[in-house]
Amino acid sequence: MTRYIRWTLLLVLFPALVHAQPTSITLDEAVELFKQNSLQQELARYDQLRKQGEAIRDKAYSNPEVSINREQLNAGTVDYEETTYMLSQPIELLGQPFLRSRSASKSQKAAELQFEYDRLQLIRQVKSLYVEYWQLSEKLGIYNRALDIIRKARSAAKARQAEGTFSGLQVQRFNVELSRYRKQRDQVHLNRKQTGNRLATYLFSGQELDTQFQLSDSLTVDPINMQEQALIQYALANRADLAALEQMVDASELQYRVEKRDRLPDLNVNFGYKNQSDGAEGFVIGGSIKLPILNQNRGNVTITQAQTRSRKTELSLKQQAVRNQVSTAYERVELVLEQWTSMQEDALDVSMLEAARAAYQQGRYSLVELLDATQAYVDGQTMIYETIADYNKALFNLNVQSAGRISNSQNN
Repeated sequence: MTRYIRWTLLLVLFPALVHAQPTSITLDEAVELFKQNSLQQELARYDQLRKQGEAIRDKAYSNPEVSINREQLNAGTVDYEETTYMLSQPIELLGQPFLRSRSASKSQKAAELQFEYDRLQLIRQVKSLYVEYWQLSEKLGIYNRALDIIRKARSAAKARQAEGTFSGLQVQRFNVELSRYRKQRDQVHLNRKQTGNRLATYLFSGQELDTQFQLSDSLTVDPINMQEQALIQYALANRADLAALEQMVDASELQYRVEKRDRLPDLNVNFGYKNQSDGAEGFVIGGSIKLPILNQNRGNVTITQAQTRSRKTELSLKQQAVRNQVSTAYERVELVLEQWTSMQEDALDVSMLEAARAAYQQGRYSLVELLDATQAYVDGQTMIYETIADYNKALFNLNVQSAGRISNSQNN
């Protein structure tokens, strides 16, 4: 009976225990989880579908109209009636439907390209949050090591105070430093938790936001061997948002041609069948045309002409913006790389901090020197990990601005 109860409890609690285990995630796995589960990506996709739906609506042909008319005509005591079945179809004689269809196809392609660019931006956000979470995790470790050093030194100070060789003022100074580092450590912990929650909203569905995870990639600074001008030219040729705008320019030009042709009248063709009560019957053929006297579609022609010119101007501005974006992102990568190179010369690691603590316990370091060494370790190590994070985030941004050129070269 006891064994049965034990197995029952294990089966009940096992899913919760498994769920509580943190999931180890690499950067590439985080991107794949985003592609599978992200609600932000779904919103971008819905926007794409909305734009495609608008394009499909614009390219649809006019529906035919069916009408049935029955006329009751009495001449004295003789009943007489006529029944007419009529099919009416508007016909645009100058090929406007084909131009609309081509314009709508361009708009659909533009929506696809814009979604591609939007998703690349979202992936950059996921990678940046991954890097930020990693940096805060390392920073948390730095503060924990500093706290450990301060605790050990305080314990030694308390022991020497009990021996009468140390003043209570120095012990109190350790208490102040311990509180200060603990407060800073706790703030880093909260920032890390907040960043982890934001990252989880990109990686997991709403029902799985309580999933615990840890990062398994250790980030480094890997210099790129690419020239700025080459990245600019690649971006101009391959940026999805730029290509989307080019498609919209083509769509506007086609729509402008449609509106110009709509100034001329369209033919409405009627074809039907009439049946009379006296036995006479036959086909009915007719047509109608709108006379362009009061409305010559000048308003829509002006609107689409302005829209076309506006989008051409926007395209020129976008090309300039792409050049500036790539150039700025490239310079950011270079500057952070220079910072990283310069700070590699005199880094203070944890072994040197332990040596400072030992020197303090042996009386070769003063209290101020130990505290200065601890602060130098915290500041120096924090700056190292912040620089690694800044470099990777700058690299992710350059990758987006250069149409994925960085990731393509790394994969090859």
